Amino acid sequence: MLTEADIDLIHAWGDEIYTLRERPINVIYFEKVYDDITGELIDEKEVAREVSAVVTELSIKKANGSRYMDGGIEYEQADIKVDVKIELIADIADKLTRLSHDGKEYEILGDDKKGIGKRNRYEIIGRVIA
Repeated sequence: MLTEADIDLIHAWGDEIYTLRERPINVIYFEKVYDDITGELIDEKEVAREVSAVVTELSIKKANGSRYMDGGIEYEQADIKVDVKIELIADIADKLTRLSHDGKEYEILGDDKKGIGKRNRYEIIGRVIA
């Protein structure tokens, strides 16, 4: 059984596990500007924030590639998985639409909070934008 002390220790180890594995990425979202009086949307600007993340490029070189059909339903798999510490994007996590890394842009297919006993990171999967 995990104790609170175990969970705190695992959380502390997370920093050591990330050391030398993190790479810079840009998380991208749209900031909406509303009229103060009418509340009408008057502008929408793209904002990028550089953060450090553990980046895993997923293999798509298997026989059926990154998209496949099963029972008439097309499934799309991700090209990249990034693990970002929660505190780096907590304020914008719900707004994220894309990310960029190594000269490529990716649309975000999904994100989940991860961590053992205590949520400490977002796992984000993305597909390259062709």
